[in-house]
Amino acid sequence: MGGAAWALFAGVSFGIFQAVNRRANQLIDSYRATFALLLVAVVGLGIFSAATADLSLLTSAPVVSFLAFGAAGVIHFFFGWTFLSLSQQRIGAANTGVVTAATPLIGSLLAALVLDEALGPIALAAIALVSAGVILIARRASDGGQRLTYPWFALAASLSWGTSPLFIRWGLDGLPSPVIGVTVGLAAAASLYAVVLASGRTPTTAGTPPEVRRWILIGGILVAGAIAAQWTALDLVEVNVVVTLQQVATPVVVLVAPFIVGTAIERWTWRLIVGMVAVIAGSTMVIWAS
Repeated sequence: MGGAAWALFAGVSFGIFQAVNRRANQLIDSYRATFALLLVAVVGLGIFSAATADLSLLTSAPVVSFLAFGAAGVIHFFFGWTFLSLSQQRIGAANTGVVTAATPLIGSLLAALVLDEALGPIALAAIALVSAGVILIARRASDGGQRLTYPWFALAASLSWGTSPLFIRWGLDGLPSPVIGVTVGLAAAASLYAVVLASGRTPTTAGTPPEVRRWILIGGILVAGAIAAQWTALDLVEVNVVVTLQQVATPVVVLVAPFIVGTAIERWTWRLIVGMVAVIAGSTMVIWAS
């Protein structure tokens, strides 16, 4: 399977995961929900890495690769997932999903500046189309006509997700195994989260209902597969191709959120539908360009 196909698979999985994650953090705080997802994902990927990856690479890989993977994990999972959950609690899963489609703008620009990955005219047009769809959806109103504002956490998640591919690329230069790399990154993020939660400095809710545990388990399995596919794609094709194709997560989360989350804020509107069309069209253009 080629890099574009891996990126599309990751995007669909991430879209479903976002709706499942919102369902989980409806009843508990974002911090414990994110930490639990990290634990499920790191265990799943650890088992998968042990079964499929060439573990001998660990002994020959330079320290800088481990540091790069660890940094990518902290930026993408510790910060990015936390911002995602906080945004979902404030503006809903669908609205968060469409605002985070700004990720290709950040990722592609950073890749062009840092990795010398040129942006062709088709890629630029695709990014513009995706961005137009995001703007259209972000301007839709909530129930009662109230404007949905302050998408700062969603934009912060986009910044995190657009930055982490740089560190992934640097890590893969010395340790060419995306599965091992993402396991190292997840472990670093989970370890840091454990320290932060143990410090007692994060606001947490009391108790964990059994229903939440089920959604966290489903979300952890979904995201483990999505992450492995994403990092594999980053090892095969350019960063701007991967981050743009993954924006299929936007229409996916919009479509499934009303059924999984079930709140009025996740309802479909004409802006939502037109915006989804723009995002899908932009992603398709990137496939042609690559």
